[in-house]
Amino acid sequence: MEFLVTGQEKFDEALATLRALDPDQRKKAFAQIKREREEQDAKRKKELDLKPNQHWSKAHLLHRIPNPTREAYEQKVLIPEFTFLGVSNQPDFGEILLTFYPGPWTIELKSIKVYKDAYRDVEASYERLANVIFTDIMQVYEPTRLRLMMRLRPRGGIASCLTIDSDWSIRGGKEQFADWKSNVDQFGFETYGAARV
Repeated sequence: MEFLVTGQEKFDEALATLRALDPDQRKKAFAQIKREREEQDAKRKKELDLKPNQHWSKAHLLHRIPNPTREAYEQKVLIPEFTFLGVSNQPDFGEILLTFYPGPWTIELKSIKVYKDAYRDVEASYERLANVIFTDIMQVYEPTRLRLMMRLRPRGGIASCLTIDSDWSIRGGKEQFADWKSNVDQFGFETYGAARV
């Protein structure tokens, strides 16, 4: 009968080997392991940087429903709990505010919940994710206008907010709404105390 070595046994053996080394050799071993891990992380980050935005798309999770009216209206969708893994493979937390002017289709809100939850284990920069989410929503729902604002929780004492608006000429818009020109509120979100969101 063949003896199978468990993960714990391998760990215990490696730990015993490290303990048997003199302190200088142990430092060198840990420094080598650290270097190899940093090289692997750098290689993985470089590979992620080269991937196109479509790599992160989860548009297949979004469902649309026919717009029940052809009258103009604005729909705001707040996603107060958006979680993903940042480029350092550490959790990032934020919120997303969608300002949506429906065209022939409107948002099926349950699918937005499934969609945003699908990013929990995704490793990407928030700049990339903001663009991916914007593109997915534009392609699936074909709105007259979409404004996406992503506000991230502070990291190192600094908060950040990204905004993308389909009305901008740089995004192919006609600047027909242009309400964003006088936007002076904090990060474009209406602010509330901690008790209200």
